[in-house]
Amino acid sequence: MAELDPLVVALQNAIDMGRGFDNNHIFYKIILHGLSAMEQDSSNDFEWQKDIVDFTASVESQGGEKTVNLLRGPGKADESYDPRLPWKFTNIPLPSKSSRKRRETPAVKENGVINDHIRNLVNLCTVATPLISTEQVVVTPVCLSRDAMAIKPSGDFDKGSNTIVGLVNPIDIDYVKANPFPEPETIKSNLYSEAGAIIATTLDKKVTLHIANDFLLSKTSGEKVFETVSDVVRVTQTCVDCLRLCNSSIITAQSVKDIGCVSECADCTEAGLCEQCDSVYGSTAAEHSQLRPCKRCVVNGLQCKKLVVLAISMDCESNNQTAMNTMDSDDNPNSHVGLTRSAPDAVHAGKKLYRAVSNWWLRIDGYRVNNIITRCLRTFDATAANLRPLVSDSCLRNKDRMDYGAIIECTDKKVQRAVIANPAYPETTITVFPDPFWKSKSQGLLESVSDICTGITFECT
Repeated sequence: MAELDPLVVALQNAIDMGRGFDNNHIFYKIILHGLSAMEQDSSNDFEWQKDIVDFTASVESQGGEKTVNLLRGPGKADESYDPRLPWKFTNIPLPSKSSRKRRETPAVKENGVINDHIRNLVNLCTVATPLISTEQVVVTPVCLSRDAMAIKPSGDFDKGSNTIVGLVNPIDIDYVKANPFPEPETIKSNLYSEAGAIIATTLDKKVTLHIANDFLLSKTSGEKVFETVSDVVRVTQTCVDCLRLCNSSIITAQSVKDIGCVSECADCTEAGLCEQCDSVYGSTAAEHSQLRPCKRCVVNGLQCKKLVVLAISMDCESNNQTAMNTMDSDDNPNSHVGLTRSAPDAVHAGKKLYRAVSNWWLRIDGYRVNNIITRCLRTFDATAANLRPLVSDSCLRNKDRMDYGAIIECTDKKVQRAVIANPAYPETTITVFPDPFWKSKSQGLLESVSDICTGITFECT
């Protein structure tokens, strides 16, 4: 009988000791599946376990592709193609780059409402409080929040869909033939610069879910933002039975029109419902079509389950502000947003006030306030002892962040009292320009700042 290899004995002893090294340990899985990968042949349909693929992807994410190559080795055969991992070119048996790419989640490449998400949201809303609940229709009120994050404009190839994502117009062989030497401005105008998301939350805050993608160009007009938001509202207010008829993963407003999910009636006026609608809907729908069951559900005798968007919040950039003004305007031609009202995002509003108090002079309670002066007082010997225990240096720095805690900390009454009560407070002065700027770029400026005149006053209410 052949004597067991010391490696086999050591592995078995480690497993028998029962100290955590079992078939759930990543080292156990790497050894088992790595040996299986070494012995595979062209007729064997070998597949790496998901845990090992995720572990290798995490190593690549933290250390880069070079780190994975160092651990794995080249992993290529000598001559012709060989699916097995040869020991000669392998350090630690790990999945190849192509194996990892095949397991990646497909890239999101289209604007619109995600089909699975919006249908799941309607089903989850059974635990939420409905606005209307009858035998004919169940309407659940939701609010939408929209925000975007700046990304590096580029076009990346997605192996899952064999397309280039990150661009407005699809890049294929026909596009390349038509534009062999595209102008830089053409390329720039075709790249997305922001990746946005729209999240829906029920009015009672019991259910919240990401439902739509919103990719933006560097120059996106307010009219385009309103069109995007209006389309998302229309799709969101589509009943769940009509949503099942959409086969695509991304639903647009045009898809809803093609399905025919319609609740409007041309004969109904602002004075009330027409005779036919009044006999079907009664007082449930009033004059708002968003609260009525769709005609398909009425014909088929189904209970129409749908959402109604009562509010949407966005930050106050100029294009978003234009879109919000259009939505709240009486001249808004889109009837499906008649119940939807816009509001500035509270977190962004606080962020803007926080940045304003760092860059400008604000008048609050009769005082001229500037956050940078508070930071300077925190460094002076005469005032540091009282201020440092009350306010941290990090919350006084001018950074582009959404930390509301910094606003609360630096505007606390204790900080104000500590500054005013200090004997050195009336004599404390700071320069308008930092010393490095003053020394290197002082040409054409006054030798010293003699006074600061009061210009526009910012009132904080």
